[in-house]
Amino acid sequence: MSDMALFLISFLAFFLLGMPIAAAMIVSSFLYAMSSGMGLAIMGTKMFTGLNNFALVAIPLFILTAEVMNRTSVADRIFKFCRDLVGYIPGGMGHVNITTSIIFAGMSGSAVADAGGIGHLAYQAMVDEGFDEEFSAATTVASSTVGPIIPPSIPAVVYAMVANVSVGRLLFGGILPGFIMGLILMTYVWFYSIRNHSARLQWQGWRFYLAQLLSSFLSCILPLLTPVILLGGIYLGIVTTTEAAALAVLYALVLGIIVYRTMKLKDFIESLKSVFITSGSVLLVIPAAKCFSFVMTAENLQMKLYALLSSFAGDSRFLVALCITILFLILGCLSDPNVNIMVFVPMVLPLLNAAGFDPVHAGICIIVIAMIGNITPPVGVVLMTTCSIEHLSMEQVCKKLWPFLVVLMTEVVILWAFPGIVTGIPNILMR
Repeated sequence: MSDMALFLISFLAFFLLGMPIAAAMIVSSFLYAMSSGMGLAIMGTKMFTGLNNFALVAIPLFILTAEVMNRTSVADRIFKFCRDLVGYIPGGMGHVNITTSIIFAGMSGSAVADAGGIGHLAYQAMVDEGFDEEFSAATTVASSTVGPIIPPSIPAVVYAMVANVSVGRLLFGGILPGFIMGLILMTYVWFYSIRNHSARLQWQGWRFYLAQLLSSFLSCILPLLTPVILLGGIYLGIVTTTEAAALAVLYALVLGIIVYRTMKLKDFIESLKSVFITSGSVLLVIPAAKCFSFVMTAENLQMKLYALLSSFAGDSRFLVALCITILFLILGCLSDPNVNIMVFVPMVLPLLNAAGFDPVHAGICIIVIAMIGNITPPVGVVLMTTCSIEHLSMEQVCKKLWPFLVVLMTEVVILWAFPGIVTGIPNILMR
């Protein structure tokens, strides 16, 4: 058996047996190193260099910000504001679910944190208002994809490291796509609700509406400033992305401990535990993907994939975008988005550059596609998380989820066709 065959067969075997994908990548890479006579020392070096990047410190800090916000009264305040804002539109709590995801996206940067945190609150509210459990769960799953698009964004940090582009430009580039994604999802919920005569809040006049909205807005105005502080610090050049993430953590702690006085020492310790578990799984993927990518480079697989794609697409922007979309959509159904970005972005970057795509534009498109894959069976992590929390079968939820997938794919088409949606804000603010 050749070294490459051992590498691929062992990886597939470990993966199909249920081994975590990071562990499967590390073990198969180490087996290749021993079989080829390369030695294990070089793999250890690759794992170290994979984590030797200051920008990665932002990942656990983004997660900690979301955890602190989740364990204070912030989630309830944001939910009440969104309820008063859009609860009267046909679709009621469905729109509230999506709007809370958009706002909470500015604090978490993670789809799983969104679905497992404020997403559960929104799901329960939809069920209480008369929506069926499957549609409520599907709405929660679909809206959670906004989390890694609107800054802060963990996949954006990983992509910036791999593609050697500005993290700040990527973060600013995700603002408009994230809001457009939310509007598209809300449009589908509106049509679904009209067709099924879904419940909504009873309209009680503009005076009552504005009074309630103002009251709930004032109660959550401080948490709403979190993304403003983060992005404002980056834009003004006061802090780097990592320092801005630390500033966001400090701000969240001030809100929880001093302003709202709902964060106790026990809550903070629990937040740290959750951060260690969540960021550990994310950060373990990066050195694993580094080893995996090194083996693929050593066997010249990256050039073979590039040659295959370029022979089909050439320098046609349409065909290149189509190939990248199909590739990352399939990969997203099978593995973690951060793994896909780490391993496959270096392979497709030359193809994207040859077709004239801006790396920031391409990066946001790839992240959106990867997140759609992340809610798609059989390995959609967010889908599995939501089904587990709400005690629903994946088959039940998928029946109501597929229209959301179609709707989200229209977002992908729009982003590929109109790059200014992504690059407009970064070009204005970060010349």
